[in-house]
Amino acid sequence: MPSTESAVALARTSRNIPLSVQIAGQLRDRIAAGAWAVGDRIPTEHELVEALGASRNTVREAVRGLVHAGLLEPRAGDGTYVRATSELEVAFRRRVDDEEAAHVFDVREALEIHAARLAAVRAQADEVAALTARLDERDALDDTDAFREVDLQFHLEVVAAARNPLLLEMYAGLDRRLTYPADDEGLSMGATSAVEGSHDDVDPHRLLVAAIADHDPVAAQEAATRLIHHARQMLTRAAGPR
Repeated sequence: MPSTESAVALARTSRNIPLSVQIAGQLRDRIAAGAWAVGDRIPTEHELVEALGASRNTVREAVRGLVHAGLLEPRAGDGTYVRATSELEVAFRRRVDDEEAAHVFDVREALEIHAARLAAVRAQADEVAALTARLDERDALDDTDAFREVDLQFHLEVVAAARNPLLLEMYAGLDRRLTYPADDEGLSMGATSAVEGSHDDVDPHRLLVAAIADHDPVAAQEAATRLIHHARQMLTRAAGPR
């Protein structure tokens, strides 16, 4: 328990912090806690005013600050969406944007393979079920763009199942468009479900989920490595002859 003196000092400090900054901190905490995931639309300004008990101008200033920080993205006529979960993710993404695609891919490979091993040790049954459901959703799609988005979400959820928030932030900061480097349906829907070297033509995504469900980190690493190898092949094909 904090002493009376420290509690008084904390209250005094809070009074010295602008209310808009305090509100921004509350919104940031909700994003970091997963209340609003990347890609989600946050509540409307009116709803935030009601929920937070702050004035419209204060809420507007708080949201504007998070937009400036790169965590939120306003979309004209459609609301405000979560763009990143933390300033670290924003900073890492900006750094990655200046790097060569091949170097980014090397980092992505290291993160995905290690995350697969950790997920096989740490994932809970509900997370495994969610991964399976995500693949079922993906495989039922006949739209290439939608297929890509769901597949990217699957890989993000595998990393999330590793239960390491720093690892997840770093991975989310990578632009995983490298998985699909070209607008070519043959490099996405068909190729993704028939990865070269798979066992009995089973999609290695399914093998990865099975390994995670079996808590087998070696098999999970093998499946993740096969997926990464295929993605690197796509990157090479898209780049063309040098």
